Amino acid sequence: MNPLPADLIADLQPLVGDVFKITNVSGGITNRNYKLDTSSGTYMLRLAGERTALLGIDRHAEFISSKLAFEAGVGAEPIAFLEQHGALLTRFLEDAITLDASGAVQQLEQIVKALQIIHAAPKFAKSFSAFQTMLEYYQLALQHGVIFPSDIQTILEELTNLERRLEPSAVIVPCHNDLLPANLLLQQNKLFVVDWEYAGNGNRLFDLANLAANLELNTEAMQHLLFLYFGDAKELDSLRLMRRVSDAREAFWGFLQSGISSLEFDFLDYANLHLERFRAARGALHG
Repeated sequence: MNPLPADLIADLQPLVGDVFKITNVSGGITNRNYKLDTSSGTYMLRLAGERTALLGIDRHAEFISSKLAFEAGVGAEPIAFLEQHGALLTRFLEDAITLDASGAVQQLEQIVKALQIIHAAPKFAKSFSAFQTMLEYYQLALQHGVIFPSDIQTILEELTNLERRLEPSAVIVPCHNDLLPANLLLQQNKLFVVDWEYAGNGNRLFDLANLAANLELNTEAMQHLLFLYFGDAKELDSLRLMRRVSDAREAFWGFLQSGISSLEFDFLDYANLHLERFRAARGALHG
């Protein structure tokens, strides 16, 4: 059975030609992804999840960021954004390997080079603040009936303190802001970064901390990450603190998703996992 509606197939045809095969691509927890084999080549089609605008995702801005990433040589080629379908069409990266955490650690030097390219690219179409994003997620989650843990006010106060400590020295650059291993692809030894939903001009340290959190880097590996990016590890304490912010962002994202998403995924478990990581690293604020 064709998983895509007939009107979407019809709108795709001028862009890709005849569609021979549609293959579901698993792994996403926000959107639905499909590989399209067509008369003009192979493409990736991403259909936006329901109510993803509540997550702060601007699909037009995402398309612009995707184009800038492609032009910088670190992203897949975006072909079109079909607004009426909430569909983003990109060139499929043939024979690319999606990295897992251990594979990404092995490719850390390439990932850092890609981030340096992204951070030096032309400005994106929107801004991104992890702190503002979390506050918006929290307020929206409450509106959708989400019940937060009993210590949520303490956590919000900690985040305010972290913002005061980290943001005055922020260097604002184009950032990806969602550096999960699943968004890192290796094609013939070339590293690509995909899925630019949360991209925006923000604190470059958040990208580094988000990567460190998602790869679960230990202190030695975080020092190596900083040496690769800066040439020294002077920002280690700040990186530790921003890593807590990254885990908190994931937690608030999960809480909001638990109230708005219809996907079959345990968003509350995801949220609580990251919130526990935030709590467990509490000592870093004073270290």
